[in-house]
Amino acid sequence: MFPDKKVNKQQGFSLPIAVFVLVIMALLAAAIVQLSSYSNIASTQEELSNRAFYAAESGASWAMSRLFFNTGVPADRAYSDTQCAALGGPPVLTSAAGLRDCTVAVTCIAAASMSGTASLYTINSIGTCAGGTAAEAIRTIQVGAKNGL
Repeated sequence: MFPDKKVNKQQGFSLPIAVFVLVIMALLAAAIVQLSSYSNIASTQEELSNRAFYAAESGASWAMSRLFFNTGVPADRAYSDTQCAALGGPPVLTSAAGLRDCTVAVTCIAAASMSGTASLYTINSIGTCAGGTAAEAIRTIQVGAKNGL
């Protein structure tokens, strides 16, 4: 009928342990949320980078087709030189679903070969893609080509 002194001394002992466990769990949850956020940003940037690469590649392919094919027939050197000098108006990428929000800028530089019987071309294609946030990716492709002997 007398209260046990050991029981009285142990009252409230579980409260500090419960608070400690809750603090640790809250810190773990915050760390997981932060890692998830970083992972999401990294995957978005990787997607934009891939899209910018394909936009630049599309621009380079477009320029090569303009230089070396005249209505489906292989072009001669004079035609390619003229096309390189007049290369403007990069392809519009809005019709390609995977390249929406992307732009491409294409330039062509022509130089005569050592023998003088061929033209050497350097095509620079810069693809730029912007995401819904402040993220942006820019990729550059440079292609060298030759027409003639």
